[in-house]
Amino acid sequence: MRRALIAVLSAALLMPLPVTAQVALGPLSSQEAGPLQRVGFSHAAEGADLVAHRVIEVGTSIAYSNIFEEDSSATHRLYMDLERLSTDVAVRWGAAPRLEVGGRLSFETTGGGILDSFISGWHKRIGTPNANRGSYPFDVYAQRLTDSLGNVRLDVPQRTMALEDVRLFVKWHAWESADGRRLVSVSGLARVPTQDNGVGPRRTDASLTALARMSWTRWHVHASMGGATVRAAQDYDGLLRSGAFFADVAVERSLVPWLSGVVQISLESPRLQGFDQPELDGWPVNLVFGLAGRIVEHWRMDVSFQEDVPTRTPAADFTLTLGVRRSWGP
Repeated sequence: MRRALIAVLSAALLMPLPVTAQVALGPLSSQEAGPLQRVGFSHAAEGADLVAHRVIEVGTSIAYSNIFEEDSSATHRLYMDLERLSTDVAVRWGAAPRLEVGGRLSFETTGGGILDSFISGWHKRIGTPNANRGSYPFDVYAQRLTDSLGNVRLDVPQRTMALEDVRLFVKWHAWESADGRRLVSVSGLARVPTQDNGVGPRRTDASLTALARMSWTRWHVHASMGGATVRAAQDYDGLLRSGAFFADVAVERSLVPWLSGVVQISLESPRLQGFDQPELDGWPVNLVFGLAGRIVEHWRMDVSFQEDVPTRTPAADFTLTLGVRRSWGP
């Protein structure tokens, strides 16, 4: 299935088109869903373009993830087996010609899910590793990390449409070429967590991101790079790092004026430290591919599939995402 989707998208990206300039519709809505990364700020991919002056945009994205991590050593015991549905609602406003402000609410639902048997069977058919899924019951829920003394480091209960965090952000249009094909912007964000994560007191995180877009006739490249604080538990025996780094690169090809194919890669630094185990403190990298389009006037959407590469990191095994945006204004 995964190989077939990649083949279809690759064919679409190489399809010939009339030589006319096409508007960038990407990047894809993507965000890390791995629980060990989400104990702190988790970067969400976005484009460098701002909402136009006096325009209001409301967007929502729904992402479904499957997560399985099992590891133990002389210093820790990790067991995570869950499926996660995240629902984000964001509002953006073009406050000035070069300034955008907004906010976002993130909700999550977690549980044992229904896909464990299918995923194990699929891994067996295509001959890929299945971790230790077969050694545990299917479709059960667990988010638990303990140390060698039995102290609980992470123990997160199931949630149903629980408000995970609130984000407030501002984006500044820093530079644009005369022809509009090169653009750089800077985004600042404050994240206020609203759920206990089991590793310490809730504290506000802040991030700063530089974003860029480069456009040609039918091709567009989106890139971003930034950093954030990790303040969920700075005083918790050195379990968490004090900061995080993240970056995204997306390549977009216009298929028709209202639809683009997009392939992007995202990486971020681990939130945990001191374990020397890739499942706990390795660098998560995700390959994301999908379609971004303009449905009708003022409506945009994107659909994507996100896969962790390599697999032995704190990243989610895979994530399916659907995003929809609607704008109002002049």
